[in-house]
Order: sequence, then C-alpha cells, then structure tokens
Amino acid sequence: MRANRLLSLISILVFLASLSSLMVFQQCANIVPPTGGPRDSIPPVIVESNPENYSTNISSPVIELTFDKFVQLRNIDRQLIISPPQKERPQFTLRGRTVRIDLNTELIPNTTYLLNFGEGIVDLNEGNVLEDNEFVFSTGDEIDSLYYTGIVLDAFESKPVENVLVMMYDNLNDSVPYTSMPLYAARTDSEGRFRINNLRADTFRVFALKGEGNNYLYERPGEEAIGFRDEFISPVQVPSDEKDTIDSIRNGYSINYPPGDTLYLFREATGMQRLELFRRDIRGKLFFRFNKPLKKDWDITPLNFSPGDNWKITEISQDMDSVIYWLTDQDVMSNDSLQFEAVYWATGPSDSLHRKRDTITFLTPRSEKEDHLEVRTSVRNNGVLELNKNFAFIFDTPVASVDEEKVNLFHVQDTIVPVEYEFLQDSIFLRKCDFISEWDPGENYKLEVLPGAFTDIFGNQNDTLQIGFEIRSEDYYGTIILNVEDVTEQVIIQLTDDNYNVLREEILAEESELVFDYLAPQNYRIKAIFDRNRNNVWDTGNYLEGIQPEIGIFYPEPINVRSNWFTEETWNLYY
Repeated sequence: MRANRLLSLISILVFLASLSSLMVFQQCANIVPPTGGPRDSIPPVIVESNPENYSTNISSPVIELTFDKFVQLRNIDRQLIISPPQKERPQFTLRGRTVRIDLNTELIPNTTYLLNFGEGIVDLNEGNVLEDNEFVFSTGDEIDSLYYTGIVLDAFESKPVENVLVMMYDNLNDSVPYTSMPLYAARTDSEGRFRINNLRADTFRVFALKGEGNNYLYERPGEEAIGFRDEFISPVQVPSDEKDTIDSIRNGYSINYPPGDTLYLFREATGMQRLELFRRDIRGKLFFRFNKPLKKDWDITPLNFSPGDNWKITEISQDMDSVIYWLTDQDVMSNDSLQFEAVYWATGPSDSLHRKRDTITFLTPRSEKEDHLEVRTSVRNNGVLELNKNFAFIFDTPVASVDEEKVNLFHVQDTIVPVEYEFLQDSIFLRKCDFISEWDPGENYKLEVLPGAFTDIFGNQNDTLQIGFEIRSEDYYGTIILNVEDVTEQVIIQLTDDNYNVLREEILAEESELVFDYLAPQNYRIKAIFDRNRNNVWDTGNYLEGIQPEIGIFYPEPINVRSNWFTEETWNLYY
C-alpha cells in the first residue's frame, strides 16, 4: 500500500512538472514570436507560357502564363493595353500560379498582337510588378518588328503628361478618332514617353487622347484632351541592341527620350456660346454671365417699357464673360418686372460667329440692398502698401460723386502732416477708384474718410472709415533682368509665382531686355507663349480645322529673388 501511494505521488509530481514546463514554453513562445526575413522585392517572372512569347501562326485566342510565384491582378482592365485594340475586354482566370487570358474575340489573320500588362500583374504578397510585361504573338508567319516612339506634352505648359493613350490608325480618314478603334495603342509613362512596338510597315495617323473613358474614342471634345500629328507617319526599324537617345529641350529643361515625335495635348474650345446666368440682385442691378468670353459687343432691348436716354451704365468684366447694367432711371428701377431681348454674337463649335437672341425677364429682387454704401480698400488696417501699387477704394455700386473735403490723408511722423492726393476712376472696373499720392518709402500714413464722402448712383453714402498703413521700403524689393534672345515670332512673356499665378506680362516681337522690378523676395517662374496668330493670348487647337495649339514653355529653373538684389538671366527661346 505504501509503495502504491508513493508511486501515485511521484506520478502526480511528474505530471505537475510537465504541465509547468509546458506553460513556461507557451509563455516563452508568446513573448518571443519568430522573426521574418527581409522583404521580398523580386518581381514575378514568367517561367512558362502557352503559346511561347513571340510565337507565330497562332489561331487560339487563349493565352496561359505561369509564374514562379503566386500573383494577383491589380486594376487589370485599365492597365492592359492590347494592340490591335478590341471592343470586347478579355477574360482573366487565376489558377494557382497560372493566369489564363481569353481574348474573347476572333483573331485577325496575318496580324501581330501585343499585350502590355502595365502594372496590372503583381506578386501576391508584396505587390512587386511584373517587369517584362509585354507578350507578343502573330497569327501569320512573321512578327512585325517596326516601332514608333515619342513624348506627349501639355501644350499650355510643355509638361510631360502621364497615362495618355497614343493611338495609331491605318485608316487615314479625318473622322477616325471619333468613330473607329485604332490599330495600335500605348500609354505614356510618368515622363510622358511612349513606345509602340511590333508595328507593320505602313502609313498611319497618330493621335494622343486623355479622358475619363477607356474606349479609344474621342467622344467629348472640350472635356477630353487631344493631340495630333499634322502629317502621316511611318514606323522605323532600329536594331534591338541600339539604345540611342537624343536631348530635347522641353519645358525649359532637358529630357532624354528615344528618337521620336512630340505630340502636344490640348482641350478644344468647343460648344455653343450661351447666356449662362442672369439675375437682379437689387432693383438697380442687372447681371449677365456667359459660358465663354464675348467676341463682339452686345446689348439689350427693352420689351415691356420705353426708357429715355442714358437709362443705364454698362460695366463689362475684364475677361469679357460677364456684363452688369446699372440702372440710373428711377422709373425703370421701380418696375417689378423688366423684360428684354438680349442680342449678342455667339461662337459656335468652329469658332464662327452668328447673332443670337434671348428673351429675358427680371423680377423684383427678394431682398433689397441696405441704404448705405459699402467701401473696401486694397490695404487692410495696419497693412503694407507696395511701392508699385496704388491704394484703391472698391465699392459695391458705382460712385456718382466724391466730396474730397471729407477725405483726409496724413503722413504720420513725430507730428501728423496732411498730404495731398487725387482720385483716378478705373476705366474698366467702374466700382474702383485709385487713391494716388507721393508716398515716402518706409513711412506711415493715416487715412480718414468721413460719412458722406462717397455717394453712389442710387444716392447711398458711406459710413466712417479710418485706416493706418505703411509704405514698403525700397530695399525690401529685388529685380529680375531678363535678356530674351532668338525671338523669331511674337511671344508673350509672363512672370508667375511658384503657383503659376500670372503677376506681370510683356509682349515681344524681337530680342529684348525685360526688367521686372519691385519683386518681393521669393521664387518666381517665367513662361513664354509663342503667339502664332498675334492676338496677345494663348489659343488652343482645333483638330478638324487642323489647327495646332500655341505652345508655352517655362524658363529652366525657378528664379530666386532676394531683397535689394539684381538677378540677371538670359533666355534663348529656340526650341
């Protein structure tokens, strides 16, 4: 009995020890997880295909690609480019490490097919992209071996454009980008470059297309961007081991790319001109806005009333896309309903002009303007006035009179000294008045505007306004001196900030020295627009009329301006 009890006790102790060891092992396992190896950065590789890449006399539309690792399809519908393109999208099936591709169409006899997967096939774990992403086969006896290459640039800025379809047609009719699928296609890379391989010897039309759709058709002129070659092209044959590149100056900096063409991308200025918006904010204000700038003058004819002479003041925006009529006849303003016939010159799809008539009715505004004149200034209280800019008053309504006895300007030094000034009405923006004086750089001023200083055309007057401001010191500014060389046609030179907002503009017809002074210390960019038709603005192109867009380019680098410093640069515009 004692021996049995002893054996039982020993068995229990052994079991408890084993259990304790197991618990310790589990705790250790939880605390110290196994560490992984380095990240897999090797892209998937095709180890077997049916048919083999670059096979000939292929009749089946089914392709099977087997990889050395598991893969996944990532946005394959947008990434895959097939030449020749087809209306039906292929069907993809994943089976283990094999991708089965059914082109879902009857193959064209004696044709070379090229499938470019882009970044649509990646490995399963890390997303490494298939590098050798082109698969080629022929339904005839030979693989076509010619190619066409180039770069797509935005016409307005000459910047490379990514993910643009470049399409080639053996049908040479003008209508092909609207109605037909191309014979060959490719997409541009992040540097705007493209190369279409395995082309046959033939003559082609070439287009670039950038849009939301993926159907290879130019369906929305004005919304989609297009680029085109003026001439037909013939692809070239270059030995496969030849890697020549050329330097081309585009966008003011050097881009290396394979020999080829440049396609300039633009959006057409299409669509009929129309009156987009009209409203009566207050009884005396009639506002009109158009979807495009007006090409010629326009006017309105009253239909339900007969005003006398000078019954309105006309204010046209600087961009020529909106008009305000300020009513000055009290009898007209009192009408609850004003009906007009608007007659204007409208532009059509080909930029042709024709007269258009709209009947418009203005009803009584829902709310009336307050009976005092709102006055704003171009400089805030305790702000700084730049030396090359005027102090300006901006009003909500046109001003009819100014009582200068109620406007006082003081130079603030040890004492306050009155300063002379004058008003200058803006010739375009009727609600703006420049306030001009002989400012002393670095000095402080005080402006006092008493009630009733300004009276608008409706008899409303301003409230009290007091503003203190400082004149910027001359040594704050820097200057750019730009020598423009090799000017062979009219060119528009624009000075912009780092966000490409246009600050200054000069128009040149010959080599010139430009001085951009009174510049705040910061980075600036300089742009040249080659104004082919000499109308002083950038013009887009028109495909059906065979008009290429005007080209804009930027100076190679931003120009850093420092205070109290001259920066001199030379720009040769040959490109």
